[in-house]
Amino acid sequence: MTYDNSVDIELRQIVGLIDAGQKKEARSLLRGILTRDGNNLSAWELMWRVVYSVKEELICLNHILAINPDHVAAKRRMDDIRLREDASSSTEELFNTTPFIQDPPSQSMPLRRPPLRRNKKRQSDLALLLFLLLFPTVCASFFGFVFYRAGYLDNIFFSSSLTATAVADRSASCQALIEKALQASDSFCDEIGTNKACYGNNTIKADLAPDTIGQFSERGDIVDVDQVRRISASPLKLDSNEWGIAVLKVIANLPRSLPGETITMVVFGNTTLDNKSGDLESFFFSSELGQIVCDKVPDDGMMISVPEGEGVRFTVNGADVILMGDATIKAAKNGKMEISLFEGSGRITSDGQEQYFGAGQQVDVQLGGENGNESVGAPSTPGPISQSDLDTVCALTGQFCSQDQITPVPSGQAQQSIEEELDITPTSTRTPTLTATTTVLLIPSWTPTLIPLKTQTLATVYTSTRTRTPTRTPTRTPTKTRTPTRTPTRTITPGGPTLTPSRTSTPTATRTATLTATATSTNTLTATPTLTDTPTMTLTPTATATSVPTSTATDTPTNTPTNTPGVSCGNVSAGSLTYPNTNELQMTITNSSGGTIRMDSLYVEWVDSPSSQRIIKVIVDGDQVWSGNENNPPGNYPSEHSWSGSANDRDIASGATVILMLQFQDVLLASGYTIEPIFDIGCSVTSSN
Repeated sequence: MTYDNSVDIELRQIVGLIDAGQKKEARSLLRGILTRDGNNLSAWELMWRVVYSVKEELICLNHILAINPDHVAAKRRMDDIRLREDASSSTEELFNTTPFIQDPPSQSMPLRRPPLRRNKKRQSDLALLLFLLLFPTVCASFFGFVFYRAGYLDNIFFSSSLTATAVADRSASCQALIEKALQASDSFCDEIGTNKACYGNNTIKADLAPDTIGQFSERGDIVDVDQVRRISASPLKLDSNEWGIAVLKVIANLPRSLPGETITMVVFGNTTLDNKSGDLESFFFSSELGQIVCDKVPDDGMMISVPEGEGVRFTVNGADVILMGDATIKAAKNGKMEISLFEGSGRITSDGQEQYFGAGQQVDVQLGGENGNESVGAPSTPGPISQSDLDTVCALTGQFCSQDQITPVPSGQAQQSIEEELDITPTSTRTPTLTATTTVLLIPSWTPTLIPLKTQTLATVYTSTRTRTPTRTPTRTPTKTRTPTRTPTRTITPGGPTLTPSRTSTPTATRTATLTATATSTNTLTATPTLTDTPTMTLTPTATATSVPTSTATDTPTNTPTNTPGVSCGNVSAGSLTYPNTNELQMTITNSSGGTIRMDSLYVEWVDSPSSQRIIKVIVDGDQVWSGNENNPPGNYPSEHSWSGSANDRDIASGATVILMLQFQDVLLASGYTIEPIFDIGCSVTSSN
């Protein structure tokens, strides 16, 4: 049903009053609308939200069902009231006493005669007694009404008394509300485009930038993501047919994502999202804990849908998160943030530690800090997805209703997939590193040791020895010898004298030399070889095992994207970097090589400031050769991002000068940029500022 513009504006104003808790003012405005148009369904639905009693609620329900007999929430509530025997009066009687169209007139109280002085004390005591008796009742009634309107009493007091039929009806009502909300969100928000936020289902509160032109207060309202400062969605409420859903679409920003691919983020239930960065690459969010109204959606939070082969990277509550598949995230202030992955691979980095996880796994990180939603610890070890998360994603997508419907991905495989996506490949680089390693080495070492050795030594020894020595000694020995001698003797005889020899013996003394053996004692100096045990100090080479820290050059595989610039071109020159616009950077290239050359690759260093800064286009002489999202410097083309368009667009004819331009999303800084195109002739030129 359509309404004129004035009624529509007035209804918007009433919604604001209700959200602000100003029921009296809202009721007054609603009475005016219903006086003019008693069949205004929206007005009766709003009046249903500000009733003061069950009687008033029945009046609203009857009017709503009279206008729309298929109103699911009104039918369900009417059945609940009848089951609890709350409907003690007929609808006609209630309508006759309704305060909606006109407030009861105020009546003056009749004057009373002042009581006698002696009765004052008795009346005072009676009033005090009545106050003490009635005050707890009034308080209990007030808080009971508050909890009843919030839906808590339905679960605490009435769920056990519901019949099987009522439980089935409640479940059916939940399912109907969920399907209606999701259908409405799909209908209004399916084709919203990139970097847009859509009001999917009531009720959503949003804080927008002051310069925002559009509005974000009704289903189907669409604004730019960077205009949204904060979004708060309402929890699922069956009594008011509410379940806040906001749909946001952001661009896939991993290096290998195709240009223009989008990621869908669905914020649902009692969840608040603060868009700190403006582009949803960094945000804080919390999904408050509350009662479970529907078993089919036991949790509130965020659902992230990632197309196959794409990926997204953002900072959630201070933790760096990469997702290459569908996931849900929920976060409780000063509690934990939990990420459940249903497809593909993921990585979370918090407190300087990273954790990879795959489909079928869940990781969490502790939250704290000043606002209670800052990551303050390392990620947990991956564990299985909880049943409540399976129930939630099943209600949202109709998929992954059990672990059997999930194709598991081990953590190691998830790590490999993400490293390939980020172009992080293990490269063997020789990096001399000094590492203290305990090695057992046999090192000859000279150690002084006392070793008893038997050695032959010549020692001068004075010994007294008795020897027999034959010596020649002259001795005088008197010997008696007889020597015959002939002596002539003269004799006188007749005939004359004659000579007669005669023999005589004469003893004579003679000296003779004789050899005699004599024993003499003589002291002689003799050299005698003797065997003696002599301790000697000797340097003996001994093999000893010692632990020696050694500095060894090791080949360490490092995951580092490297840029290998070509040889500097002598016949190709580059001009200086200039800024044709605040978000554009360009250089000129002059080819004097004598032939056509082609830019095969491109290396770009740039300043990642602000955090949303990214390269979105590369243009050669007016021809776009690449477009997408490069948000992690440095950029390598085409190793990280494939060229687009025709290869001929990157050709430079001999003698020609072309302009190479890079277009960024945000305003550039004054310096800190380097552009190095590399050509097919094996050389490159560089321009920096």
